[in-house]
Amino acid sequence: MNCPKCPNVPLQPARVRGLEVDQCPDCRGVWFDEQELARLLLVKPAELKPLARGHGSASLDAKPGRCPRDGDALMRVRSARDREVVVDVCPRCRGLWLDGGELARLLPE
Repeated sequence: MNCPKCPNVPLQPARVRGLEVDQCPDCRGVWFDEQELARLLLVKPAELKPLARGHGSASLDAKPGRCPRDGDALMRVRSARDREVVVDVCPRCRGLWLDGGELARLLPE
């Protein structure tokens, strides 16, 4: 699977508590299959810090993405947890993409 925002950059597997998600080595964005983010948000925030690294990029955040699973255009939706975070969601497979640094903004302090 390739990054929805970085052309031709393969996503790399990242494991947290036995759950595997996919992360871009360039922009540090993270792809979550359906329900993976909800399960990970129940984990202690300190355990998610390796995934939460990265910093936001206005140009990448504004860039439309395509689902790495099925190629559909991702819909942009404001997070219920932090209205400043725009989550990219696939309408078909219900996976979601967080740009680099967005996961850190969704974690409780």
